[in-house]
Amino acid sequence: MTTDVKHVVVIGPGAIGCCLAVRLALAGPKVTLIDHRPDRAERLSAQPIRIHTPAGDLEARIPVRTAPDAPPDLVLLATKAYSAGAAAGAATAWIGRAPLVCFQNGLGVTREVAAVLPQTNVITAVSYQAANFMREGEVNHVAILRTHLGYEGRGPDDVVRAVADLLGRAGYEPRVEADMTPLVWGKLIVNAAINPVAALAGVANGEVAARPTLRALAARVAAETEAVARARGITLPYAGGVQAMMETARGTADNRCSMLQDLEAGRPTEIDYLNGAVAAVAEGCGVAAPANRAIAALIRQVSTVKIAS
Repeated sequence: MTTDVKHVVVIGPGAIGCCLAVRLALAGPKVTLIDHRPDRAERLSAQPIRIHTPAGDLEARIPVRTAPDAPPDLVLLATKAYSAGAAAGAATAWIGRAPLVCFQNGLGVTREVAAVLPQTNVITAVSYQAANFMREGEVNHVAILRTHLGYEGRGPDDVVRAVADLLGRAGYEPRVEADMTPLVWGKLIVNAAINPVAALAGVANGEVAARPTLRALAARVAAETEAVARARGITLPYAGGVQAMMETARGTADNRCSMLQDLEAGRPTEIDYLNGAVAAVAEGCGVAAPANRAIAALIRQVSTVKIAS
């Protein structure tokens, strides 16, 4: 792949997928947005997709399809973690030789996608975006922060650098990494601490830092997850998980995290790729993770009740 990418396919019409599609379309290449639901794809294609940002509003008419009408040069996978494997499997019919970038949170998604697409170059992205899905085809992009790109366990190549160049032209802040593993765990610690606590309390991120009880619980989860990472021999991209969690909660104070939005909408959550995955890894390396295990159980229970109702 060269930096002259002519056709980008974005899989997933959620908040992150819509932001990627609009910003990339305005940067130049043809963009197709993939939705597994034909009815919604037709509605989204009929009007511009709108992104509200602190710097002003952006919009673009994006063709939304269940499959692209031309081979892609690059695929960006922006589904929920639990849908990534199935979405990747559906792409086998048309992905060809295009590289794919995983934008999911949590542990193990890139590995699942690579198993489904063994001939595809699968790249890991750790992207710090605060985006709230307002309604179909309309997103509030609260904060656009750095996006890290590369592979887990090995160094980058020209494909990764070409993706970074494209995202940079679309207004993101890309950074190519020598190894994505520390970045994956670095974001995991923050997400596993903030997201379920905010979701259970029904509050925006800033309240997790502001309220003593919520802050104490989130700090416990962050410290516990950091201990699991260090037991695995992972060097984190910051000095301490609790401090990183607090800085992120305050820096995205107005954001209603995706897990809270999922609970409110009666959708499944990514808990099994966050705290559930931490508990599983902890058990495998002999580290206690009672806070992660308990909070994962609580989210599963609340999620089951809301979906059932």
